[in-house]
Order: sequence, then C-alpha cells, then structure tokens
Amino acid sequence: MGSCFSSNESSSSVIPITHENSSLPLNHKIHEITTEDEFNRLLNDIQNMNVLIVGDFYAIWCVPCLQIAPILSKWALNDYKTNVIFMKINVDKNDDLANRFSINVLPTFVLFKQGKEISRLTGTDSTNLRREIEKLK
Repeated sequence: MGSCFSSNESSSSVIPITHENSSLPLNHKIHEITTEDEFNRLLNDIQNMNVLIVGDFYAIWCVPCLQIAPILSKWALNDYKTNVIFMKINVDKNDDLANRFSINVLPTFVLFKQGKEISRLTGTDSTNLRREIEKLK
C-alpha cells in the first residue's frame, strides 16, 4: 500500500479533475474543494445528507496520490456517478481542512454521510476503498 507523509513541498505534477462549484445533483464528477466554506456547503447540503461523500486528501507532489487519481476519476464518471459524491482536497491549499481532519498520510480517504465522518482509509489500496464504498453507499 503506497502512501506519502504530508509536507509543504510542491511539484509541477497535475491531477486530472473536474471542478464544479455548484450544489450537486447526482450526476456529478469529482469536485475540487478550494475553500473550507465550499467543503462545509457540500458536506451539509440537505440534498447530500443520505449520499456517501468520499473526500480524497491529496497533494500534487504525492506519487501514490497520482497513481490512484485515475481510478477515482473512473469511478466518479462510471461506477458511482449517481450514488456517491467524490471530492478532492489538496492539503497544501487547504491546510485548515487537513488539520481539522488530522491528515498525516497521503492519500487519505475520509468517507462522510449525513455530514459526519463514518470511515477513513489511507494509501492506494483501491480494493479496500471500493469495498468500503460498497458497504456504506
């Protein structure tokens, strides 16, 4: 299982994601979170209360984060496009959220339902992440 320790380093690597700032109907992609307010709105939106939300805490310099990103994109566009919300939280740009959720290892996946954390996984084991999503969606 690959993982990185959180750091303030930066790199020129880019993770392919789709950014949407609006409230989500259930035909969404991956939402890049840019502020804590945006995170809170998405998490606490009444439309999302019974929907599983997967928060991917990552950094652009983290190789394991880059390795799992295409899998998450595929899931968001195909397997879970109508029943799971995916959001990416860059820990270097959202240090308040990283601190709030005590993110020390990357990638860290925090799963939410009804506005509350219900599960957490670290590393790039997509089989375990899929199993957890299936169990909780």
